[in-house]
Amino acid sequence: MRWTATLRARKQDVERLLAEAVPDLSVAGEDDSHLVFAFSDPPDDGSFESESHAAKAVIDAFVRHINGFGRLRWGRSFEGVTVASTRATDSNGKVTQYEFLGQAVAHLTPEDFAVMVERLGFPKPSPPLGLDVVNALDGAGVTKLAESNPQVARVLQLVELMLEGDHDINWVAGYSALEAIDHDLAARGVDGHALGWWTKRERKDFNATANSVEALGSRARHGKPSGLREARMHTTDASWFVRRVTAYWLTHLLGEGT
Repeated sequence: MRWTATLRARKQDVERLLAEAVPDLSVAGEDDSHLVFAFSDPPDDGSFESESHAAKAVIDAFVRHINGFGRLRWGRSFEGVTVASTRATDSNGKVTQYEFLGQAVAHLTPEDFAVMVERLGFPKPSPPLGLDVVNALDGAGVTKLAESNPQVARVLQLVELMLEGDHDINWVAGYSALEAIDHDLAARGVDGHALGWWTKRERKDFNATANSVEALGSRARHGKPSGLREARMHTTDASWFVRRVTAYWLTHLLGEGT
């Protein structure tokens, strides 16, 4: 069975993803707002009711990987891809089609924001720390790595969860992403702090804020008071902190070929 999923995205995100040359992803003809993800014979370990359920699992995982990388690479300015339709074609040419709906939210990249600020007559803001390493990520390499490394797939999903919504971040998801990276680095005998990926002060400020019920309320990682009444790290700084550490980690993994 040949499966084809049509993915909906805004034009800018389509162009971004095509430029990354992600395997099995192509443009949908002359339509600049859709992409095509095609594959054959989805793997089935016996846990799926039918081939269609197995195919949906493959598509859902691919979309998570793409959206996780996109949010890591371009932040909230990447509105993500959603499944517009799925088509299955059997050996006799019979087609079965499914329809899905999605949604999107608009944001600016740091570069676009800086241009806007300058046009308004204000000084150009400094780029967030880590923008260079995030911008240098290889989309094709990261998504391929996510297919074979469950830890990478999980961290990408956590980054996506962290950046859901318009303004705040999911501190719990961000904390979990860093925790997963810590565990992987420890297993490899790698010290991210020693490599300059983060400072001790940054990590302490992020952890203290994420754990503080007084500062974050229901968004805090913990449910009991921590004694910290004011956040020690701003939401924007926290977002970029997680993205920067994640980007350094992924760059390291890609360099190792693991």
